[in-house]
Amino acid sequence: MPWAQVKGTKNFLWEKGFHFYCLTPKSRHSVHFSWANVDWHLIWNSNFGDPYRIDKRLPNVSEHQLHMNPQAANDLGLKDGDCVYVDANPADRPYLGATPSDPFYKVSRCMLRVTFNAAYPYHIVMIKHGSFIATEKMVKAQQTRPDGLSLTDEGYISNFRFGSQQSINRNWHMPMHQTDTLFHKQKTSMSFIFGGEADNHAVNTVPKECLIRIVKAEDGGLGGAGAWKGGTDGMSPGGESDLMRKYIAGKIGEGGGATQSFE
Repeated sequence: MPWAQVKGTKNFLWEKGFHFYCLTPKSRHSVHFSWANVDWHLIWNSNFGDPYRIDKRLPNVSEHQLHMNPQAANDLGLKDGDCVYVDANPADRPYLGATPSDPFYKVSRCMLRVTFNAAYPYHIVMIKHGSFIATEKMVKAQQTRPDGLSLTDEGYISNFRFGSQQSINRNWHMPMHQTDTLFHKQKTSMSFIFGGEADNHAVNTVPKECLIRIVKAEDGGLGGAGAWKGGTDGMSPGGESDLMRKYIAGKIGEGGGATQSFE
């Protein structure tokens, strides 16, 4: 349809509360999944890194996060650091035929932390690509190990308590990229090949943008009680203290006073 017609239509997902356009770019801290569960990379890659795991809900020494505009989060009743569920098109996300009564639904529904980031417009959010998903074994480990780690007997550990980035997005590969026999133009050179290419991602894991719905799951404070402390110290975007606002405005003088401007 031409734009003259498209602009008069409504997205059925938007009508159901899917009001956020989620970006899933790659991270500087990992290459696809490589190093995505290395302790120091986990700590650097999130605002919730804690090598001591004071909050035993953390699936490892950190927890994956959703970057969100502070005002958009406030309008949903969210505080910086709260845990949220992230849902995409229920036609096939988090998996085809998913129902809340299925035990696997809780394992696969994406849950992560909100981190306030004023760099993102109101309806745009971001989750970094390349993380270890929560599987049945990882969720069972969190629920049965004394330390609450998502570490399995095989040595895998997840970036999420539940679900993953793959709970909300998928790739749209052409059929010839999904077989060993179909003929097509090679992506990386002026030539033709049959079947898949080394640099093409799996069907369900490539970074992809999609509409999502965000629903609060738990408080961000220790053990799920109250606000996350890091979001209440006056340094958080959207929750700056008077002193922080003066600092941002360049009005903090020598000795910590607020009488001198740097201008």
